Amino acid sequence: MAAIGILGGTFDPVHRAHIQVALTALNNLQLDEVRLIPCRQSPTRIAPLASTEHRLAMLNLAVANEANLLVDDRECQRQGVSFSVDTLSELRSEYPDDALFFIVGVDAFNGLLAWHKWSEIFELAHIVVVSRPGEELVTEGELAKVLAERSCHAKPNTQAGNIITGLNCELPQAASQIRAALKAGESIEEFVDKAVHDYIQENRLYQ
Repeated sequence: MAAIGILGGTFDPVHRAHIQVALTALNNLQLDEVRLIPCRQSPTRIAPLASTEHRLAMLNLAVANEANLLVDDRECQRQGVSFSVDTLSELRSEYPDDALFFIVGVDAFNGLLAWHKWSEIFELAHIVVVSRPGEELVTEGELAKVLAERSCHAKPNTQAGNIITGLNCELPQAASQIRAALKAGESIEEFVDKAVHDYIQENRLYQ
């Protein structure tokens, strides 16, 4: 049984913390690969500033030297909003015998109950929650009960159904901060891969 990680997002632009989150899950859970899946339009965020083509190009540059990180463009091929449950359902159909690990940040996980068909996600995959500095998991309400029932700190031997916590990424930056820095004419070299930085400059993105 292979172990496949899935990390979605707008990647507008992809930055070092995105890659570090993927590598944290890959290494700590001994996954065979992590698929980074950029969406055309998220149901919970404003429309990306960079085009789908630019975001895909930057993502491919960012993972060029990481053999176990793969770019999956299936959501970019869809029209309209992409729901995670639909993508996970597709992947489950393609990999019926493997374990799927859906990687999210704490902020995204804390909003899980507002997601489209959120409870069905547990039939399709495990959820891996990776925290960054200053983030705390929900401690009260229905989601806290779900977390208590499904939580584990080690890699499960099943295909789906658990919430894996305890993974940390020490890089705090967010894409919104990088876009703001670019608009203000500030340097972002420490936040993004050099190839991504050069691509942004060459194409005058976020200015």
